[in-house]
Amino acid sequence: MSPRDLEQRIRQLLGQSLPEVDLRRQLEELAAAEISFSGFTWLWGPELYRRHRLMFRPFILSRFSSALFLPKWKWERVPWKGARAAILDAWLKQVDADDDAELFRRLYEWKLTTRFPRRGSGYEAAVRGELLSRLRAAATAARRQVVLRKLDLWFELDETTACDLYGVDARGTHGYLLRRLPRRWLGDTAKRKLWTRLIQFADQRGDAEFRWRLYRNQVPLADWQRDCLALCERIQDSPELVDELEKRHPQGGWFNLADGFYQIVQRRGRDVFPYVMRHLQEVWGGWLARGKYGKLADYAREKGWWDLWAALVRTCSAQKEFQTEVQRLINDRATPEGDIVRRLLALAGGSREWNWPGLGVTVVRSLDDAVALSLYERFPELIHGPFKLHVQPNAWSKAPFRLLHRFLESSDEEMIDFMASRLVTRSRWGSSPQLLEEGAVLANYYEALKANETVFSRRAANVLTQIPAYAIWPWAYHALIRENRLARLLFERSAISYLADERSLADLVEASEIHVMALAYRALGLDDERARAQAVRHLPLLLGTLLRPLQRGTRELAFGALDNAARTPEHARWIHDTARDALYLPDKHYPKEKLLTLIARLVHRFPELRKAAEQPRIYRRVA
Repeated sequence: MSPRDLEQRIRQLLGQSLPEVDLRRQLEELAAAEISFSGFTWLWGPELYRRHRLMFRPFILSRFSSALFLPKWKWERVPWKGARAAILDAWLKQVDADDDAELFRRLYEWKLTTRFPRRGSGYEAAVRGELLSRLRAAATAARRQVVLRKLDLWFELDETTACDLYGVDARGTHGYLLRRLPRRWLGDTAKRKLWTRLIQFADQRGDAEFRWRLYRNQVPLADWQRDCLALCERIQDSPELVDELEKRHPQGGWFNLADGFYQIVQRRGRDVFPYVMRHLQEVWGGWLARGKYGKLADYAREKGWWDLWAALVRTCSAQKEFQTEVQRLINDRATPEGDIVRRLLALAGGSREWNWPGLGVTVVRSLDDAVALSLYERFPELIHGPFKLHVQPNAWSKAPFRLLHRFLESSDEEMIDFMASRLVTRSRWGSSPQLLEEGAVLANYYEALKANETVFSRRAANVLTQIPAYAIWPWAYHALIRENRLARLLFERSAISYLADERSLADLVEASEIHVMALAYRALGLDDERARAQAVRHLPLLLGTLLRPLQRGTRELAFGALDNAARTPEHARWIHDTARDALYLPDKHYPKEKLLTLIARLVHRFPELRKAAEQPRIYRRVA
């Protein structure tokens, strides 16, 4: 519809005497069909809120907009002006009286952005004034918290307003003040400035926690370095010094603290190692050179502080420097071998990591082929142990992977399987053709093992269970099978071979990569007596596939394995009852038709599972 026709349609719906449930259903259908619907929040929002706030509030929040979106990626602001302003002002007043903080924020911000489209100093001054006046008028701590929730908008405080807010409610405004501090995340760190008046105010009240949180979020790096050096001179006890340094550690931005760490390490040496090593992820090298990190690493080497040196090289160095240091240790014949091994062990492991809810990323530096080969020749146990994750195929290398051929020459099964687990996920997209050629070499190797299916099953399962989760994207699987001969052999052409070893098949069922799990379900669903016997043994694991989240194709393969597991009435009843429960799952992508097929097969095979309504009826003609 055109905006004019859509407005008429909305007015028509609102003018009808429909029950609230029917009105909401029709509005949801209209909103789903018309991209411009949200732009008329000023029209339908106040009316729905007046009719039934509890019922329509989720719909209002989900469709709320202060902009009118049009076809062809066009949009325009809906200003808070004219006749529209009178409607919205009345709505804002009612929402304010109801203490609906989330809806108040959206409406209040809409009104302000009409006055201050660029959100400059005028916008922030208006919010600060409103916040302060409302907070002073609030009679209780609970009312003040309501005010803070209503005006929890995106703006920055100034020191004067922050001191006033803190004076009104010192304890209740802690979090709010810290969220609204001026930030310089990617800008000049010299722009950070301490609010000394507010810090003195907190000191007078004995509010040490808030005082130091404010310090950490605002302290300029020059002031932080000066304070840390003063602590190094004043405090002699090492644990106390570390605690005081932690109390002052800068927050609220991306900083390179290499210079500050260098100065305090020069001043106090090992006394500050627990503090420095805990924060090495905030040390960076230069763009073109090693920067201030290099001074700290060289100083640690001169002093023989190999633990600090190794942590710096592993965490902060460039890839080339990391390779150079590992090769230098390998070539060192003057230092006792035990010391060389200890330094290499200190260099192994993750360099940096980032963790969020439900997601973590760890960076592990890979060794060049020549360096890894040198390490394997001198210290093969390190390649098998802590440096295993550092041995990764180079995605863009055009040279033969000599380390892999060395593994094949020495019949090093553990490392051959590990390298195969990395090469089996490579396709032409994002990798060099050389990696596919190396994968073909391994395909010949594993194909030769098929002369003994038990050995092949054990080795192939060892490869597949080492594939990390999400290493193969669902949309890339078919291209992988088409282009990677090793993947084609292990995933598509050997399902029946995995039945030769029960332990290997159990490992595949519990693998972390979904395509490996699907392979195990496909093997357990084969028309083979071994598959049926092993499906019974893995029944507790297979039952979980009926209820837990799974991709549609993987779940259908699991149904075949469950059908094989139904060998006795007892096992069939377990599967039947769980499958009946799965029929009521709300998952729209669940293959319910396939699930009904499984239930029907079970009921046909074991008539005692039938319910009363499922018993066959036989009609006879009366003579």
